[in-house]
Amino acid sequence: MKLKQRTIRVLCGVAITLLMLVPVLTGERFQLIERLELDLYDLRLQQSLTKEQDPRIVIVDIDEKSLAAEGRWPWGRDRIAVMISQLLNHYGVAVVGFDMGFPEPTKRLSVDDMTKIWQPGKSLAEVVSELDPDGRLAEVISGQPVVLGYVFDQSQEDLRKGVLGEPWLVDERIESLEVPEARGVIANIRRLQQASDWAGFFDNPSVDPDGVYRRVPVLQHYQNGYYPSLALAMLMALMDSKEITPLIEQDITGRLNALVGIDAAGIQIPTDQSGAVLVPYRGYQGSFPYVSATDVISAKADLSQLEGAIVLIGTSAAGLLDLRVTPMQNRYPGVEVHANIIAGMLDEQLRSKPDYILGVELLQLLLCGLILSLVLPRVSVVGAFVTTSALIILVTAFNYYAWQELLIVVSLAYTVILCLILFLFLQLTGYFFEVRNRRQLKSTFGQYVPPELVDSLSLAGTRLSMEGDHRYMTVFFSDIRGFTQLSETLSPAQLTDMMNIYLTAMTKIIHQHGGTVDKYIGDAVMAFWGAPLEDPDHATHAVQAAIAMRQKMPEVNARLAEHGLPELKIGMGLHCGYMNVGNMGSEFRVAYTVMGDAVNLASRLEGLTKFYGTDLIISEELANNLKAKRVLELDLVRVKGRQEPVHLYTVMDEEQAEFVSAVDAFLLRYREGAWEQAAVLLQGLRQEYPEQYLLNLYFERMSDNGFQPPKGWQPVFSHTEK
Repeated sequence: MKLKQRTIRVLCGVAITLLMLVPVLTGERFQLIERLELDLYDLRLQQSLTKEQDPRIVIVDIDEKSLAAEGRWPWGRDRIAVMISQLLNHYGVAVVGFDMGFPEPTKRLSVDDMTKIWQPGKSLAEVVSELDPDGRLAEVISGQPVVLGYVFDQSQEDLRKGVLGEPWLVDERIESLEVPEARGVIANIRRLQQASDWAGFFDNPSVDPDGVYRRVPVLQHYQNGYYPSLALAMLMALMDSKEITPLIEQDITGRLNALVGIDAAGIQIPTDQSGAVLVPYRGYQGSFPYVSATDVISAKADLSQLEGAIVLIGTSAAGLLDLRVTPMQNRYPGVEVHANIIAGMLDEQLRSKPDYILGVELLQLLLCGLILSLVLPRVSVVGAFVTTSALIILVTAFNYYAWQELLIVVSLAYTVILCLILFLFLQLTGYFFEVRNRRQLKSTFGQYVPPELVDSLSLAGTRLSMEGDHRYMTVFFSDIRGFTQLSETLSPAQLTDMMNIYLTAMTKIIHQHGGTVDKYIGDAVMAFWGAPLEDPDHATHAVQAAIAMRQKMPEVNARLAEHGLPELKIGMGLHCGYMNVGNMGSEFRVAYTVMGDAVNLASRLEGLTKFYGTDLIISEELANNLKAKRVLELDLVRVKGRQEPVHLYTVMDEEQAEFVSAVDAFLLRYREGAWEQAAVLLQGLRQEYPEQYLLNLYFERMSDNGFQPPKGWQPVFSHTEK
């Protein structure tokens, strides 16, 4: 039964594991588990953050200080031209990128505006700059490593603002892939676009369902080609190259499989199938140096901080709405997202989820599911908890190693959920089967053994079977002396009361000493020790129970007297040996019982108690198995149905040690045939212990033969009736 139940639990665990593989294989993943996966991703990311700034990338920030000094946003493009000129000429930066766009031209100036501009003291260049700010900005960025920004739109197909340059990549091989498809664009005015060689989009169509910026595409498809992101365009401007090559994996048939990355002038940039990179956040806001835009315009910024740096122009001012939700902060400057991507590209430290990670996740799920399905049904609750915890820790450690050292993101949520589901399910089914087994045990053994023993059987996992078991045990019989005559003098109600009082007391003692009640045979009680739960001290426990019954009889008789019932005397027989035990009977009725020659001998011993004037007789086999008990040998006899002689003993108190030794000395002379010496010893014993019935029995046996052993005499007494 246990094996069958364990097999059922194993098969259920395997079935749950296979069911968990289905959404992973099909891609139809559960939203709740996917949300947990995103949370686990954020947790891993937060554990790998650094507090050190990256000085290679500097953010020129249009902050509150700049707005207060230069006026409200948007600024005139002549002022932006001054800022770019300062960055390129005074500070010598490597490349400048705009996290903003210029989709509309500056409005034409009125006569009043021109009058204000044309004032004495202004140089011609200043006047021209103010009269044509767009031209001034175009002049400043012309031929310089300045990357303009623009925005794609995925919803409005007829949205067209500004001019978009030529696509950087035209590759028919990736047209069928999942790269975001833009329908509209908000680009820069023609004069600026024609002046600049570089531009990139700064929108993000790959925001996760919870609104968090974890992925950003480096390519978007628009009309007839592919365009780079702001971060990718700035990297290429830094390297003065526009050569990008898609990295495409193919299956063994040579058919197109997936986009796995791009090669940007020799730098391998891993992407997912939609051309997005995982943003390698360095830390919280401030992971890159910030310089106020007004300090750049007025040339007050630190030269050493900007010289040779990659500069991103953006804003952290709350009113300009360039704040994003990221795994670290809910209000994170969008310009710093691009900075993190640029840093990751330069260091080639972009994490990825390659296609083979699906196989790793499936293998991870399958191994964890099979291990738990096979192990948990075989161990305890504590063992199951330790095993499940250890497996989750091991998988998490492998996951973190892949994250930290291999820069690979291995999915973890489904594996953790599977481990928890298997733990809970297998423990619940184990509890269900355990309750069921205990009920069956109580149903089978509840009438024979105490509840404590039934619980022990449940904990021990004892298997119930109709087959008998050959086991070394102790069997017990007891009987009421003169029961037939007593029953004839009592009414049925009185007889019932008497048996209830007597059997309840005796059964309770048997249970207290770990015995199993086999059956009641009228007034007789049959019990055994050593089954169904094995007991290495079954002989000692059986004798302890018999002595307790002997000591209990005065109390039982007192209760009987209270009910006007006669006093009872009992006889008990005990023997240990090999016997068959199990559920035995017919197809109509079975009983948990013992059978064999050892059982028959115990019954014979109980019947001899009256003959020897004692309430307890045990066999030599039992006496040899007792621990710290004083026994008195009664006789060497041959019982009915058994040819081999049996030594009979009874259990005495410790204070009767001298009597036991004296009887042993008498029996030694008696069995040697030295009856004259034996008679002397017997006479002395009778004078000292006149109440001992056994001494009178031997006196009569010897006196019937004139105190001389008869011819051919053997020291074995035959009982023909018992």
